[in-house]
Amino acid sequence: MGALVAIDGVNGAAVTRAARDASARLARAERGGVSMWDASGIFGDLTVAGEDAGQASARTLLLLYAADLAFRLRWEIRPKLESGRSVVAAPYIATAVSFGRAAGLDEAWLTNLFNFAPPPTESRAVTAAPARNGSRDGFVELACETICERKGGPKRKDVLKRARTFLRAHT
Repeated sequence: MGALVAIDGVNGAAVTRAARDASARLARAERGGVSMWDASGIFGDLTVAGEDAGQASARTLLLLYAADLAFRLRWEIRPKLESGRSVVAAPYIATAVSFGRAAGLDEAWLTNLFNFAPPPTESRAVTAAPARNGSRDGFVELACETICERKGGPKRKDVLKRARTFLRAHT
């Protein structure tokens, strides 16, 4: 069985770079590739949906993330692990949970939501600061743009700061 390496962080571009670096460091024979968020295309569909589709809540975004992760596990991660190769998942569970906690969702609900996913063999946190406004490279950035665009919604910088703090404390 191969190793599952989780790369988590709030800066999507930095997470992608770290994941590619981690994969490149694996021995060629054990390298199974990088599994990136939105492999299912669900968030791509969400970003091009018209205004009449409404804006998703933090809870809805996390449910969509869980659906995308289930897709990644079935089609990208588990087959490689079962063939003895190692896979880098970027991001994995800690990123989504950090966003959820920063958005005010219950820790028990978040734990239950991601209970289906196997624990990683190794976890790494990318500590790079969040990207500036407008970046949608990573899940947290896209999710913050979505929930913080609402009238009366939380401030983007506050959600990103809380998510980064939670991630540092739990990885």
